[in-house]
Amino acid sequence: MFTLSLHGEEGTQALLQSGYSYCLVVRSESQRAALLKNLGDQPGVVIVPHNGGLISNLRVWENIILPVQYHGIELAGKLEDSVVQLLIRCGVEDETVVSELLLKLPDQLSLYEKRLVGFVRAMLMSPELIIYDSMNEGLSRKELARAVKLDKVFRLYFPFRTSALVSFEEYSDKDDPKQLVIHL
Repeated sequence: MFTLSLHGEEGTQALLQSGYSYCLVVRSESQRAALLKNLGDQPGVVIVPHNGGLISNLRVWENIILPVQYHGIELAGKLEDSVVQLLIRCGVEDETVVSELLLKLPDQLSLYEKRLVGFVRAMLMSPELIIYDSMNEGLSRKELARAVKLDKVFRLYFPFRTSALVSFEEYSDKDDPKQLVIHL
């Protein structure tokens, strides 16, 4: 079981248990930054930054594979196939659109696309805990609906692992008993 102790500004403590999705509601930017630093320093934790965390002079493909190659992560099957399959599972229409996306530079992407690419990169790291930094903020309704589905993809691939959205606003899916909200 993967558990992590969190401390809010007023000493709030919460345990994140394996197999659950959490919305960690923060009250300030300083609390958000401290929480992300605390979580990011833990082994097995991968953060999807609010801006995707992409390197501006690398194409999407290079941004996706860089951490996999750097950390020497072994994937079942070909890396290219894993990336294409993940992008299609996340809602990218077909392989032609995937190919076009992989050739773009980060400044050619929408905010949602940057977060999508950051999510795919994080998924390839096989995280025990994936953190979505303000993933739902600043998106259109259509993009928000697509962004919410990313955690469902994480659940599909890693049903017994943990995910957490760090946000200033509460988000929860009332139909999902394994999704919990914690106000820090």
